[in-house]
Amino acid sequence: MLQGILPYSILQYIVDKELALPDGEPVKLPPMEELAEDLAVSRGKLREELVAVQAYGVVDMRPGDGTYVCPFDFYTAIRTLALYGTACDWRYFDHFYKLRVQLEIGFWEEAVSKLTEEDKQELRHILDHAERKLKASRAEIPHKEHRDLHLLVFRRLGNTFVQGLLKAYWDTYEAVGMHRYFDYSYYEKIWTGHRKMIEAIAAGKLEEGKRALAEHFVSLENRLQGGGLRDGGEK
Repeated sequence: MLQGILPYSILQYIVDKELALPDGEPVKLPPMEELAEDLAVSRGKLREELVAVQAYGVVDMRPGDGTYVCPFDFYTAIRTLALYGTACDWRYFDHFYKLRVQLEIGFWEEAVSKLTEEDKQELRHILDHAERKLKASRAEIPHKEHRDLHLLVFRRLGNTFVQGLLKAYWDTYEAVGMHRYFDYSYYEKIWTGHRKMIEAIAAGKLEEGKRALAEHFVSLENRLQGGGLRDGGEK
């Protein structure tokens, strides 16, 4: 179906042979000589293709063992480019942030409705741990908890593109320094918002939780505007 569309012959081979399994252990490709003969390309050309698609997370080349086809993972394919774009121009993070807002709000109901009771307990645990960090005599920024909480909400969504984009967003968030200390009152405010979100999720009040999420984004928007961060500065 995708004949002539895929940029590398090795990708077409993997699709035709149905080697890209969604779950389970990676599938080992035939030896280099056999694979090059099947594809009618030189070993040098084949190696170039394998190195290229390895960067997208399609294969895993293991010296002395062989090459394995990995399950499809959109996050691996886009992470480097997202970081590269942000490094080139800070405004790309701003664009990514706006996309992330629309993704989380747009998929909120579907994602939350699929969470298990164990997931909800884990959300409470993350929330409690973050609040303890903030209230400690030597307060800590609960960045890991912030990332883990948001990604956990979308854990059961079953949409690899949405989940890949959200994971890549948090990598760019860290790359531009958004996880560093800004203002204690800001962290108090956003974690109060997180508590509203989690309590609404636990009570099955999806709309209430979505409103708390939207308010959370307003706080971050104010931080972007008021902290000089949209211009690439740190204050």
